Amino acid sequence: MRRLENYVRKYGPEFGPVLYHALQSQAAHAGVSARLRRKIDVLTGKAPAPRKPEAATLPLFPGNVPETSVASPAVAIGA
Repeated sequence: MRRLENYVRKYGPEFGPVLYHALQSQAAHAGVSARLRRKIDVLTGKAPAPRKPEAATLPLFPGNVPETSVASPAVAIGA
């Protein structure tokens, strides 16, 4: 979670609060827009747009993964 104090510490007392509030407003606007689009789609009878799939988390160093924790074989991406 981003905190106002971190922005003030990093960007100073003049620009920290401005950048923090701009980022918070942008994030809130994006969330509200997505929710409203889904509500409008439901009310108008259209099928709601599919949500983005969750990104798969990959280990940072694949060679260091213990053999017991590997559930599936490695797959080459982009091959």
